Amino acid sequence: MNSIKLKKMSYLKFKFFFSSDEDGTFWPGVVELPVEKEVTIDDPSNDENKNQRIITGIILFAVLSLFFLNKLSAFILLILIAFIAAKEWFDLFEYSIFIPYPLLLFSALAPLIVVYFYDLSDIIVPYFIFPLGLIIYLGFFTNYAIYDKFGSAIVFHSWFSIGIASLATLVRYEELIFVYFSILSISISDIFAYEIGKRIGRRKLAENISPNKTIEGFLAGLLIGSLFMTFNITINLDKPFLQSLFISVFFIFFGVLGDLFMSKIKRSINVKDSGTIFPGHGGLLDRIDSYLISFPFLLIVFHFYYLNF
Repeated sequence: MNSIKLKKMSYLKFKFFFSSDEDGTFWPGVVELPVEKEVTIDDPSNDENKNQRIITGIILFAVLSLFFLNKLSAFILLILIAFIAAKEWFDLFEYSIFIPYPLLLFSALAPLIVVYFYDLSDIIVPYFIFPLGLIIYLGFFTNYAIYDKFGSAIVFHSWFSIGIASLATLVRYEELIFVYFSILSISISDIFAYEIGKRIGRRKLAENISPNKTIEGFLAGLLIGSLFMTFNITINLDKPFLQSLFISVFFIFFGVLGDLFMSKIKRSINVKDSGTIFPGHGGLLDRIDSYLISFPFLLIVFHFYYLNF
């Protein structure tokens, strides 16, 4: 980022931490930076960054499509996601010697493996083991104030591992084409929310959490994503249109909540992205946060209404 000469240099932190091109459209408006001809500011929406986002998006779409050719390869993709996501969370909270990476990796992998190879009811096993292992390790092998580390690790265990395990369950029990298009429906919702918000968005959706998101973008993404998901359910699962629409609206809505949740996590620890693995997009957790609440919701609905596990 180019240096900017300002009278109050503390303004810079607001731009670095609280402005993100993936979140929407406009700057938060909390501060106003003076514009001077001799000063150039990196614009996250410039052509180079936009091209980066498009190229990365195409590559991600190709990778997703390639791995979703069969159930085993889709499961392998989920395993890879668990490895990377655990490392990103490990780095975000700077666990270092406080919580070892293999323990956090167990939190991500164990529920995923159990529900795919055994049964959804067996997920209780890793959900007992991880908290007990965390308590034993922190209680007997560290001599530091570890309560904040403990809390963030439990958040990861509750949020990420439930989300990824829900995806694995649907991959196992449902038609793969249905899961594939369910993932795409959230991606399409994100694209429309970003593009519409960028062009006509004016009113903030959740300014204290993600200042760049707009109500206009949210409604556009909710509408388009819900319609796409509705046709996915009606065509691939042969369910009534109105019931499918009702489920789809909540499915996309929970995707927005997942995105906002990750934004709040990043804001609380003063970081812009969860990582740098995807140029123009940030980290892996930035890309999958919308799925980690939507798919548990979908699994609950299917468990009690559609599927007989």
